[in-house]
Amino acid sequence: MRHPLRRLSLTAAAALFVAAMAWPQWVFQLDTTFRTDIQNRFVNALAEMPNGDLLLSGTMRFPGEMSDRLLAKVDPYGTRDISFPFTFGGGEITRWGNQYYVATGTVQRLLPTGLIDPTFIGMNDGPYFLSGSLGDYHIFPDGRVLLSGTHIMSDSIRGFEGTYELIWFTNTGYLDTTRVHRNANGPIWGFKELPDGKFICSCSCTQYEGQPVSRLFRVHADGALDTTFQTGVNWGNIFAYHPLPDGRVYAGGRYKRANAPNDTLFLARFLPDGSLDPTFAPPSITMGGLAADYGPLITWLQPWPGGHLIASGEFGSVNQMSRESIFLLDSTGAVTAAFDNFHVGIYQGQFGANASINWITSVSTDTLYICGAYIGLNDGTTNDPQQRFVSRLLVSGLGVGVENVPTHTNLQLWPNPVSGTCMVELEELPPSAVLIVRDALGRERLRQPVRSHSTTLDLHTLSDGLYFLELRTGNERLAVQRLVVQH
Repeated sequence: MRHPLRRLSLTAAAALFVAAMAWPQWVFQLDTTFRTDIQNRFVNALAEMPNGDLLLSGTMRFPGEMSDRLLAKVDPYGTRDISFPFTFGGGEITRWGNQYYVATGTVQRLLPTGLIDPTFIGMNDGPYFLSGSLGDYHIFPDGRVLLSGTHIMSDSIRGFEGTYELIWFTNTGYLDTTRVHRNANGPIWGFKELPDGKFICSCSCTQYEGQPVSRLFRVHADGALDTTFQTGVNWGNIFAYHPLPDGRVYAGGRYKRANAPNDTLFLARFLPDGSLDPTFAPPSITMGGLAADYGPLITWLQPWPGGHLIASGEFGSVNQMSRESIFLLDSTGAVTAAFDNFHVGIYQGQFGANASINWITSVSTDTLYICGAYIGLNDGTTNDPQQRFVSRLLVSGLGVGVENVPTHTNLQLWPNPVSGTCMVELEELPPSAVLIVRDALGRERLRQPVRSHSTTLDLHTLSDGLYFLELRTGNERLAVQRLVVQH
């Protein structure tokens, strides 16, 4: 049975989207109800807890304390939880169920209380392994850990002795003796898993497993070198990655390639073979008028809807436009108007002046957290000199562009909002059509072929929030509608 009053035709939807024929302008507004009282030095990473509290990782000194904390907890207003213990931390935080992995000299797993999970040993407590310089880490769904950097192994039974740069551990913290650990002639500082299970890596090395590599290379899921990926990066450092489903990958930092020694890259997009993507224009980044002592460089990449990307780090100018430590660009490399007039205050610390945004976390379609080393923040409208090291931004104008989407296809969708299943009806049935549900960050969450004029979508597994339903045939997008899931 049809329910005309509960469905949305594309004709009605066209009126909803008439102002969105291009991607909208997002506004990132400083939320002054959130403030921390961190006195110094920096916050490297954060993670939202289920109750809205935040775990902060870095090197932090709070009022009245005589030593730095590496991990702290604050409530949704930024007030520190004084009962949270001094514990491990300092680097990246990864949530795993109701527990948290955090980078220290190695990697430790903590309970929500901040106490050590007793089922995960300190990696140095097991045989065969002694930590050296930590690079990065990756957590597999089952809790296993892949660790990079440069570390010492003494597993004579299996023949792993000396320094190794890519090492596997079980989900209890012991060395995984079933894996082949990998070495290089320099540390592997960062790496990121790709959609196909491979890893892209950055290093201070020229050889990996005895084979020549550039400073940006790719390995297979088992750590073996993938020789089909050649970037030629021979100078600098790469701190941030964002892989795409088609095998391309963004890399942010400050680096150069051997075939262009005078061309410093801060953000580039690489094709699956390692060559630069010619459809992306790498932005030009300088310190501009930002009087900080470090940079310019990019340290974090956050995906945003429609193929957009938020980049942060320490810089003052992007493509000769004022953008202080954060900017938003589209898939071609064009910088948008977002974060225009955004000002990051200088933090004058023991080791120099900083105005950096080190980490970005999108916790919902309308809330963004940033953290780094700064005191004072101005979003272009609101100036809050009391913002310190962590801030919350409220996002408005979030939507989906519908460039060149025709209005002749009669698509009907109900109910909307939906709590479980919804019905999609098409008056015209395009050939080889599919329905795709994307979340607010543009990530595909569901794909279903269209085989008749009526299609049922099961959305029980999606969490509450704003989504977008696309009707596609081949590479052509025929229609887009907003979809709200409310269980």
